[in-house]
Amino acid sequence: MINKSILFKTLKVNKVFFEKINKLKILVFGILSLLIFTALFSGQKTIPPIDRDEARFAQASRQMVLSNDFINIKFQDEIRAKKPIGIYWLQSFAAKMFGYEDISSFRIPSLLSSFISIVFLTLITRLIFSFERSLLVALFFGSSFIFVGEAHLAKTDSALLSLICIQQFLLLKIILSKKKSFKIEYVYPSFLWLVFAFGVLVKGPVSIAILFSTIISFCFFQKSINLLKSIKPVLGILICSIIIIPWFLAIQEATNGLFLQKAFNEDFFNKLQSGQEGHGAWPGTHLLLLSITLWPIATFLPSLILFCKENKNNLVVRFLICWIVPFWIMIEITPTKLIHYPLPILPAVTILTIGGLFQFKHNISKIKSLFIKNLVYFFSIFLGLGGILLGVIIFYISNNFEYQIDNHLFLPSILVLTITLLVFTISLILIFSKSGIFINYQNFISNIPIAIIALGALFHIINFKLIFPNLDYFYPSKIITKKIEKIKPDAIASAGYHEPSLVFMLNGNVLLSTPNEVAIFMAEGQKNVGLIEDNSLSEFLEFVDELSLKIVQKETVKGFNIAKGKHIKIHIFTNQTFDQLN
Repeated sequence: MINKSILFKTLKVNKVFFEKINKLKILVFGILSLLIFTALFSGQKTIPPIDRDEARFAQASRQMVLSNDFINIKFQDEIRAKKPIGIYWLQSFAAKMFGYEDISSFRIPSLLSSFISIVFLTLITRLIFSFERSLLVALFFGSSFIFVGEAHLAKTDSALLSLICIQQFLLLKIILSKKKSFKIEYVYPSFLWLVFAFGVLVKGPVSIAILFSTIISFCFFQKSINLLKSIKPVLGILICSIIIIPWFLAIQEATNGLFLQKAFNEDFFNKLQSGQEGHGAWPGTHLLLLSITLWPIATFLPSLILFCKENKNNLVVRFLICWIVPFWIMIEITPTKLIHYPLPILPAVTILTIGGLFQFKHNISKIKSLFIKNLVYFFSIFLGLGGILLGVIIFYISNNFEYQIDNHLFLPSILVLTITLLVFTISLILIFSKSGIFINYQNFISNIPIAIIALGALFHIINFKLIFPNLDYFYPSKIITKKIEKIKPDAIASAGYHEPSLVFMLNGNVLLSTPNEVAIFMAEGQKNVGLIEDNSLSEFLEFVDELSLKIVQKETVKGFNIAKGKHIKIHIFTNQTFDQLN
């Protein structure tokens, strides 16, 4: 077992944050936890499916439930080879339990996974800090923008994060074990490989990259391969083979070998070769985006470097560095960049960052160079500005992209912007107080971490409860569906607007087609409805004239296509005969 007294001495953690609240710590942590849980639950049912990935995952899972086929992954009639089966099984099970009509059922695995991630992040942090400080680290991470955001999306990332947190906890327990026992030699490695195998079934190569890059870099750090022996690779091969291989064999047989071919050629290799679906960016993008993804923690990120330098010989710190650095290099050199890519390593980043905050005063005092000190303060300010930028963006879209202009989002968006400004201000006060400034306000300063977590949670509650569900201009599929429900057609076809959210909102009952085919489709059925995106309108009308088809434009829906990043206009057409019948 790990010797806690030696570890705490090595880390030199001061006891600033909880000196004034020891008697109230249960109440404080209870309130903070309640705020985080409220933020995670807010908007789960009221925010429509987001294009494109969430709607694709949810629709494919729904089709599994409806077809009772839990081997094939399909989006409408197309083989969906983006990810392995794991997340679809989880979402299908949730949909069977809670219904497959509403998007919230498909978000349940992500929501539950977020709680699991918090629990195991606390357990990992407990191996380096006291219980109270471990809870503080976990709650800081629980208030981060990317964590709360992914908990609201029916995708793989939140589920994968929970599995990686469990996997890394077990790996760290094996590393820190001093005495050999049946639990250390067989139970931990068995569960490690079990969780790893499920991670592969959820998101393929990411679990592989995290586990093996951590192990290889740690062995390099330690100049020893003892860890490789400790994890029992032969046992791992056996467990992974039993869990992973059966489904891959089944899907290959069901698709005549197309699944893996499409998965590698159309998804994996595309991401490595170029920016997939227009998501390319330069190396360093993820580092820059940390100011937003890890808000409200981002201001303290420079303390991570000081903490690692001061404690580089500590086993836990080394492990966390090995968890972060290799994977970070991989995602930075990969051309495709998405904001959630660093998520699997952000728990480790958070532990080191808040650890650095705990002993920031000690670490900054050891820096002799005034230039380096000023550089630390400069980057603290710079990274803190990401939160203000986030607040400004939310304020702008809330007041400029309402579907009906009535300014009912003005007050919530002002509160959101105010919170980001407050967090920025008190975070800097906390950082600069370590240099001796604000020495007369220590009672206030010692409680700033608690205030930051609470404000971060309130920020998410306002956004996910009040703002995001009401940004209908960003959800054109939601508006189209409401208008279609009034028309009550026999069938629907769409040209130009092929977003997965439309397929999900219409329960899969829409034909994604070309303008010409939509015109023919409408000619074939009096009660058929055509959805035509503005750029396809002229081509559609030309073909309608050729067919001598009488149509009526019932509605026009304006909105913003999130996936393409542009304003759109969708025209809803019915047959003139259908219009007369109604």
